[in-house]
Amino acid sequence: MDNYDFCVHFVERLASPNRLSTVLDYGTGRATIVSRLRARGIAAFGCDVFYGGESWRSDVPPEYLAEGIVRDMPDGRIPFADDTFDVVVSNQVFEHVPDLAAVVEEIHRVLRPGGVLLFLFPDRGIWREGHYGVPFQHRFRSGSTLRLCYSAACRALGFGYHHDGKSVWEWSRHACDWVDRWTYYRPYDEICATFGKRFVRQQHHEAFWLDTRFGLNRPLVRSAPRALKVSVVRKWAGMVATVRKPGPDIASDEIQRVLDQSEN
Repeated sequence: MDNYDFCVHFVERLASPNRLSTVLDYGTGRATIVSRLRARGIAAFGCDVFYGGESWRSDVPPEYLAEGIVRDMPDGRIPFADDTFDVVVSNQVFEHVPDLAAVVEEIHRVLRPGGVLLFLFPDRGIWREGHYGVPFQHRFRSGSTLRLCYSAACRALGFGYHHDGKSVWEWSRHACDWVDRWTYYRPYDEICATFGKRFVRQQHHEAFWLDTRFGLNRPLVRSAPRALKVSVVRKWAGMVATVRKPGPDIASDEIQRVLDQSEN
C-alpha cells in the first residue's frame, strides 16, 4: 500500500450511503487519488496549481480536464463553490505552498460544515528531507556553502535520490536549489496555529498510517509501541492528521467515531 492507497482507504472508512458524497484532492498531481476513489464509486475531484517544481498536468487523464473533474488553480483559488465537499485530502502538498494560511482559508471555504481535511506532509522537525533524501538538508540556511558541502558529502556516501547522471556537485547544487525554490518547512507549532484559526479537533493518525501501510503482514510493526511508531513516522515521513470544519453535520458523530478509532 502506498500513500495514495492509504488516502483512499481513509476516505472509504468515512464513507457510507448516508454520509460522504464528494471528495476533493487538493494538489492532485497526476490525479491518482481521484482515479482510485472514482473506481470505488466515490465522487472525487481534484485541483492543482501544477507548479514549476513538478507539474504532472500532462499525466492527468484528458477526460478529467475536459469534464472539470480536475481543475487548474492559476490564481491559487480552489475553483469550486462554497460548502461543496465532505472531505478534502492533501498528500504531500502543504510543504510546497508559500502561504499556508491562504490555502487553509480556501479549503475551509469549500468544505461543508463538519467536513474533514486529511493532510500528510512534513514539518521542519523531520529528520530527512524527503524530496532528495538527504538527512537534515532542509535545516541549513538557504544558499549556504556549508549546506552545499554537506549535501555533496552525503551524496558521495550514497545518500540522495534523482541522480539523473549528475556529478556529485551538480546534483548537490540542483537539490539545494530545488529545496530552496519549492519547499517551505514550517515549525510544527506554527502549522497547528494556522489550522487552528479555521478548523477544530486536530487529530493525529501516524500509528494508524504505519500499521495500514506496512504492518498488515508484519507482526513486528503491529506490535511495536504506539509512541515509537508515532515518533518514527513523524521524524522520517511527516505528519498524518485530520482537522474538521466547525458546524453541524447529520453524520458528525459517526464520522468522529471513525476518526477517533485511528487517532494516536
